[in-house]
Amino acid sequence: MRKTMTEEEEFFAWLDGELDGETARRVAARVAADPELQALAADHRALGANLRTAFAPLMEATPPPLRKKPPVAANDNRGWLRGGAVAASLALAVLLGLQLGQGGEGAIAVEQDGRMIAAASLDEALDTKLASLPDGDVRIGLTFHDRDGRTCRSFEAPAASGVACHEGGDWALEGMFAREGEDSGDYRMASGPDPRLGALVDGLIEGEAFDADAERAARDNGWQARAR
Repeated sequence: MRKTMTEEEEFFAWLDGELDGETARRVAARVAADPELQALAADHRALGANLRTAFAPLMEATPPPLRKKPPVAANDNRGWLRGGAVAASLALAVLLGLQLGQGGEGAIAVEQDGRMIAAASLDEALDTKLASLPDGDVRIGLTFHDRDGRTCRSFEAPAASGVACHEGGDWALEGMFAREGEDSGDYRMASGPDPRLGALVDGLIEGEAFDADAERAARDNGWQARAR
């Protein structure tokens, strides 16, 4: 008996040209009526085009798996939209040649137990730096709680910007974006002009971003998760 596809599976199968007939027309109509799906489709196609043209030799490599996400609420069957965007951003970061690796010297992120976590200078900055003291190569933008109660921080490094959330003593990367066409010393405020970073923060944040006092207190308390 053939397994029925989920909406997510149908969407990506349609993007890859694997659907035909009535199913393909139905998914196309759904995408045409949904701006969020249209944007995700455009991002997915652009990612594929970039990888095929600029990074063809790496296409056979498998990006590290992302950590499993908790189940979404029963009344929210669209959680895969953000998950797909996060997966695409991390895969693109890996294939654009950012300093990611298996723990080699200089790597700012490594794969560990199915997660991408911050390492080296990025890990140190997320652990110790305050947004009010923007010194060094890694600068911190916003600090906030996500919907799971974790403490998360946006950051900008010379080659990439992104968001990481404190989990199990590590900083798990929720998204990372290549900083294209910018001088390494030319920083923009995290979650500012870069719409990708702003959208990622908006999809994670619950409540207000920390002010300076709350940020300092959170650091002094080891970035503990909010009690739920």
